[in-house]
Amino acid sequence: MSSSAICIELHYLGSLEFFTRLINSKKVTLEVTDYFLKQTYRNRCYIMGPNGIQMLTVPVHYHKKLIFRDVTIDYNQNWIKDHRKALQAAYGKAPFFDYFYDLFDQVWVSKPTHILDLSMLMMTVCLKILQIDMSFNFTTIYQQKVQKDVLDLRDVISTKKFPESRSFYRPIPYIQNFGSNFAPNLSIIDLIMCEGPNSINIIKQSIND
Repeated sequence: MSSSAICIELHYLGSLEFFTRLINSKKVTLEVTDYFLKQTYRNRCYIMGPNGIQMLTVPVHYHKKLIFRDVTIDYNQNWIKDHRKALQAAYGKAPFFDYFYDLFDQVWVSKPTHILDLSMLMMTVCLKILQIDMSFNFTTIYQQKVQKDVLDLRDVISTKKFPESRSFYRPIPYIQNFGSNFAPNLSIIDLIMCEGPNSINIIKQSIND
């Protein structure tokens, strides 16, 4: 299902499903004025590690009714070290690790204050690798309903429901670094480390029109 315009929340190192929605839309508005919700893709992603699928979470300073754009990252927890270690273990021997790892590490080194900035920087790196030129609009005030010509995808891509329930994403298998069975819809970083420049072709094939 293609759409000329969508409104969607920002994800940290988004899933393949998330990226299929981005590149299949002519206009993307990122929702940054809603309340931050825990246990969502806003501050987590999933990779394939030596012991199976692994969740990576960015800890944040949280309280109820906190607007997403105001959410700050908790650097008192040593999560950057954990994420680095996880990526090195998962993809250190992947075909494109040496080409692209430093681009992601540079974002961590910069230590953005807000999860919004961290996720935008990571998404910018991913789009650069994919050779996709995209611009985004950002919400300035929360509206319960979006404009009629905009597809509302806010909180539709959920960690609590399988992608099959949404029919946006069609899994296209590629060779992953670990596991005998293909694990679909992991973070874009899994695809990039395993497929490199071919990643964009996989994403395009994964669009379920």
